[in-house]
Amino acid sequence: MPEKISLLARSATLRQLQVFECIARVNSFSKAAEELHLTQPTVSMQVKKLSDVLETPLFEQIGRKVYLTSTGEKLYEAARNILDQLSIAEQKINHLKGFSGGNVKFTVISTAQYFVPKVIDRFTRAHPDISVIMRVGNRETLLERIQQNKDDFYLLGQPPEGLNLDSSQLAINPLAFVANSAHPLVGKKLTTDDLANEAFLMRETGSGIRAQIEKVFHEFDFTPQIKMVLGGNEAIRLGLLQNLGITVASVATLMDEINQGRICVLDVEGFPINRHWYLAYPKGKILSIAAEELIQLLQAEGKKLSQDVFRKLNP
Repeated sequence: MPEKISLLARSATLRQLQVFECIARVNSFSKAAEELHLTQPTVSMQVKKLSDVLETPLFEQIGRKVYLTSTGEKLYEAARNILDQLSIAEQKINHLKGFSGGNVKFTVISTAQYFVPKVIDRFTRAHPDISVIMRVGNRETLLERIQQNKDDFYLLGQPPEGLNLDSSQLAINPLAFVANSAHPLVGKKLTTDDLANEAFLMRETGSGIRAQIEKVFHEFDFTPQIKMVLGGNEAIRLGLLQNLGITVASVATLMDEINQGRICVLDVEGFPINRHWYLAYPKGKILSIAAEELIQLLQAEGKKLSQDVFRKLNP
């Protein structure tokens, strides 16, 4: 074994390699510190120790940008391979552990968060030794986490093109015009022309549902009168309950309010627009037994939700 490799193996730590890899991947010391939940001085110190071991700089900083040196590029390739192999080993060990401790991590698009908690509750009651970590984010957040292999699996609106994923439909997620039950348009047969002057509640830029809504509106050549831009499904729900305007929303996320008669689906020509939630994970991902069982429970709940939504839209 060459002397430098031997020295690196003896003197470098996995934590140093992890910090180095993160900086190289995000091109920033401060972003790496944020991702790793470390202070920036700690991140800088870890890299300095690694650089001292090799007796050569790993990064060069020009202005505010960080670049790998030629040595850094060689080490980055090796660090990625090492950390990837450790991740694969951990997945295999978790699979062998089954339900003996461990955790299941997944991230969901914000519209899917409403039916998932009841599944988590059922799962954790049956398996109290397993920790379930669910994160909620918009489409941009999910794409970033998928690319970084942060979780066991993901629930999202439409599987992104260009990423090597195994995906399957989990539940129907139709988009429809909805309004407070006291709104004067409730019960009428409508076209989008009838809605041109209605106050419209819109999701924030970056959300998957906004992108879907804007695409549909473009197809219908419809431009809404946006009254408010609201950051999240909960804000939209409260806006509807306060009768602040109409919106296009995921019917499944409003099932409780629809069943209670507080929010109604408007009868608009061309709507609802059929959409689905998908369950996805990177091809080759080794799922633990616990993750596989949670996925099965989610699939069963998704089927039930699909049936409930279908009956509500087709009485």
